[in-house]
Amino acid sequence: MPQCQGKVCGPDGCGGTCGTCPSNSTCSAAADTCGCNPGYVPDVAAESCIRLGGPCQGVSEYGHCAGDTWVRCDAQAGVVALPCGAGQCKTVDAQGTGACRCGSIDADGVCAAADGTSTTKPGTHFTCATSLGILMAENCAASTGSSTALCSTFVTSAGHVTACFCGTCSMPAGGQCRSLCSNPNACQYYPSGNVHTCGF
Repeated sequence: MPQCQGKVCGPDGCGGTCGTCPSNSTCSAAADTCGCNPGYVPDVAAESCIRLGGPCQGVSEYGHCAGDTWVRCDAQAGVVALPCGAGQCKTVDAQGTGACRCGSIDADGVCAAADGTSTTKPGTHFTCATSLGILMAENCAASTGSSTALCSTFVTSAGHVTACFCGTCSMPAGGQCRSLCSNPNACQYYPSGNVHTCGF
């Protein structure tokens, strides 16, 4: 008698199988799940495995949760995955849209690489969509139309704001990239802290 109770894949003990796994995935030792191979992540329906860094193939810019991982499409990096932490990826609609919970990140946001790692010249602005309680990601090159774009923090005597810049000392305004400071010579960019000032 085939033995497939509780199994979704693997041999049935009678020369047949209890099911097959999608491409780029492997049957677990208990034969109760199919897991994506290293370098691959599940699509939103968990029916296929998509290559990290590859074409988005239906993965949206907003992304979805694959367990505790936020899988999303980046305009330059393709499919990226960010670990959210145990229980910290939240699905917000029936289509499966989801992302990491905001945690300590507020509406002003933080700068990082597309996969959430820190970098000396980050190109992604992560902010909290407070109404949903999840993170949103903005690719700075895509949003500014500039190949030299970066995410940075502008510091003034009145406070600070984190945003996408067209490049060092250049900010998008009215659909064009313009000087960040009214006096362009006063602008300073400090790579060590990834901050801009206007002579402050």
